[in-house]
Amino acid sequence: MSTPSSGSWALAALLRPVVFVLAIVAAVLTGNRTGTFWLGLLAYLIAMSAGRVLRMLVRSRVREALYRAVWPAAATGYAFLFGDLGLPGWANFIVTLIAASMTRNSLGGPLRPKGPSGGGWQWRRLDSWGVPNVDDVVTGRWKEL
Repeated sequence: MSTPSSGSWALAALLRPVVFVLAIVAAVLTGNRTGTFWLGLLAYLIAMSAGRVLRMLVRSRVREALYRAVWPAAATGYAFLFGDLGLPGWANFIVTLIAASMTRNSLGGPLRPKGPSGGGWQWRRLDSWGVPNVDDVVTGRWKEL
């Protein structure tokens, strides 16, 4: 993976307030059109998440951008699906958040960004969490009282 240049970092930093303003505009337009605050809030969250994807692409982090793009794409699809099913705005908001998060967790596994260990997932042993192992048990004699 290539390291981003200072120009791409500066462009990504300048995109942050632009995306914020566009997300607010999207939230207001959606809220006014649908007549519910909850769908406006959902539009804001989707637009901010899509802005993060755009900033990742500007910084040449394609793998992270693909991983982060799963949630806004799924949330948009689920919002339209649940809206067509006739759910009220607040229920649409809650169910869409849950369904999009589950979709990202299930589909995003292969796209998960690599961490310091070299892979997205890292199996951990229980003793690394501080759970006592068989070797940690001190054997002794039982005394009868």
